[in-house]
Amino acid sequence: MAKLRAVYDGTLYLYFTIITLVIALALGAVSYYSIWRVEPAIERHLDAEENVNENLRKAYAMLLDPQIFGRYENFDLIGAPIKNIIADYDKKLAANEPFVKEDRMYLEVLFERRRMGSLLGRNTMIFFFLLSALGAGVFAYERMRYGSKRGAQ
Repeated sequence: MAKLRAVYDGTLYLYFTIITLVIALALGAVSYYSIWRVEPAIERHLDAEENVNENLRKAYAMLLDPQIFGRYENFDLIGAPIKNIIADYDKKLAANEPFVKEDRMYLEVLFERRRMGSLLGRNTMIFFFLLSALGAGVFAYERMRYGSKRGAQ
């Protein structure tokens, strides 16, 4: 019976680690930008007591550009009423009707969807960081196993 050669998989593990790390960094950048910059601005507009029409219009404009994991076309049980809210408020904008305090609760539904998307993005980033750490660990093990010599022993 022929003896099988040992194969050095370190390069594969290194590429896996780099790719998962880049994905984690990209997801983290998008998610934390939303969490730290965009969501507080939306919340300020939603909580404003003066100039309600203008502030709610700004909040709605910002909410129309959702977080990557909170997109409104992705249907699920929680996101089902969102299409109706957007359709109603698009009509309201087209008719140039003013936004009133009672509109805040509907905009908060959109805001909650955005928050959920940001948290999902953050959790996915953590998952990819863990995959990257796993890949780095296996890469280190492979380097120790073969030393500085690459290829078969």
